[in-house]
Amino acid sequence: MKASPHDSPGTRTRTPEENPETRSRTPDAGSTPPPRRPLRRILGAVGVLPGLAVGLVAVVGPWVVGPDPEWISAEPYAAARAGLLLGADESGRDVAARLLAGGRELVLVPVIATLLTAVLGTLLGMLAGYLGGRLNTAIGQLNALFLALPPVLVLLVLLNGWGNSPLTLIAVVAVVGVPFVARVAAASTAQVRENSYVEQAAGLGESTASVLLRDVLPNIVRPVLADAGTRLAIAITLTASAGFLGFGSAAPHWGAMISQNMQGISLNPWGVLAPAVLLSVLTVSANRLLDRLSARIGQ
Repeated sequence: MKASPHDSPGTRTRTPEENPETRSRTPDAGSTPPPRRPLRRILGAVGVLPGLAVGLVAVVGPWVVGPDPEWISAEPYAAARAGLLLGADESGRDVAARLLAGGRELVLVPVIATLLTAVLGTLLGMLAGYLGGRLNTAIGQLNALFLALPPVLVLLVLLNGWGNSPLTLIAVVAVVGVPFVARVAAASTAQVRENSYVEQAAGLGESTASVLLRDVLPNIVRPVLADAGTRLAIAITLTASAGFLGFGSAAPHWGAMISQNMQGISLNPWGVLAPAVLLSVLTVSANRLLDRLSARIGQ
């Protein structure tokens, strides 16, 4: 890679066309600023705020829950009544209390796993996209392998082999997601690598780490962040599936509540519907939130 002949020695000039990160966001003279769309913003907030509320309830719920979620306070599958807002579960425990106490793992595990997935996958993908060769080929093969295998099957195999704990679940979800993030980062890096300012940086003798962190990473944030929304939604689904199948901690768990109360859904549907609705709202809102954030970064 050689420096452009139009650049003076020892400098690296990046025009706005070459580097989107430094492109001026000031409208051209005589241009009309884009119209504001308050309705679109309101609709976007409506799609995100419920998920934030559910996430807040899930995190702080165990601290504010009133009755003991393990206390048997009624007959099994008792209907909702005064003092029993959402009725009772299969053992006669308060569904509302267990709902408040059972969401923390379903929020913290996917968030931590998605952050770990994004960091590892992005670093690996940048190296593969910049250097190419066998590493890029290996990532493509791993990506194809995980696409061919159902994520829940991979989850069950790894949880059975590595043990049953929240930390293991975080590691398993990260393992499932890293090849996909790496593929996105590698493809984006391969495009950015062709820009002249990246060639100039390499031609001036900067290290690979410096080029990747200073010249490549800022220009692939948007696609990686957009993909992180999908990774987070899948992480929530996998964590809920693990609870549904009996994995995870022994504490109340929304996924486990759905499994445990299926037989009595005709007697007290809230034992299944309440955690299922909260999971759906959390998944959809988390995906929309990261999509909006990636779109805003790309403006």
